[in-house]
Amino acid sequence: MTAMPLSDDEQRRLDEIERALHCDDPSFAASIALDRLRQRRFRRAVVIFVLGVVGLLVGLVVTVSSVIAGLLISVAGFLAMVTAVALRFGRR
Repeated sequence: MTAMPLSDDEQRRLDEIERALHCDDPSFAASIALDRLRQRRFRRAVVIFVLGVVGLLVGLVVTVSSVIAGLLISVAGFLAMVTAVALRFGRR
């Protein structure tokens, strides 16, 4: 889905609303800033990806003693990695 660009008038109104929000409640405005939300999503994706890699490796090690348990752990790790990539590169 592609976003339609705003007209000049709409962009001006949006900028006015944003400035008013920053003046009225700066702490709330900072808490909903898009950059901060993107940064938080990126960190969450990195943590999930690393946990997925660890799960995949643990699954490979566990496979030596129990093939089914190792396979399930490895698949869970892989799915965590796919989820992390979807979080990072999914909707913006």
